[in-house]
Amino acid sequence: MQSKLIRIVALTLVVFVSSADLLAEQKRAKKAPPLQSAPREVAAKPKEILRAPSGPSFYIEQISETRNQYSLLLTDSDNRSVAGTFLLSQLSLFQALMVAAKDFGETTESAGTTAKPVTTRFMDKGEPSFVIDVEKTATHSRFYVSMTSLAGKVTVNAGAVKRGSKDQGNPLFFALLSRVNAVIAESK
Repeated sequence: MQSKLIRIVALTLVVFVSSADLLAEQKRAKKAPPLQSAPREVAAKPKEILRAPSGPSFYIEQISETRNQYSLLLTDSDNRSVAGTFLLSQLSLFQALMVAAKDFGETTESAGTTAKPVTTRFMDKGEPSFVIDVEKTATHSRFYVSMTSLAGKVTVNAGAVKRGSKDQGNPLFFALLSRVNAVIAESK
């Protein structure tokens, strides 16, 4: 009687294991293999090539799932870049420094000569992450933006403007100020 019971249990186990194996095999067969393109199709598709930016540039975006943290990347003309994470309050201070530097750059106050320009620095002693220098000659103002983070420091020549001219082009300084203004306005 005991041997019959052992045989029944053993037979049940064999049937169960083989049916589980068969079920697993069916699941594997149901998964469709990834679609493969014919060689002609691959050649016909245009490839999107991403190129790293060259020259001075910047990037500012909110860090996903956070309300008041932003990622800022600043790259100089030699493609050296520094990235940092900043709070909204730090970006507001950066905005205030940029507005003050822009307003100062549009005046003839403290202007030097072409041979000997005068440089004025805008910074906050409590926040060393951002420094803006305005170099002024008799007719032009040139902006330099420096950013310091844990990753290092970079100074970017952010462009020059001719004071009194209506067409200033679009120096990097004005594009950066515009983006900082937009980021701060979006946060409100």
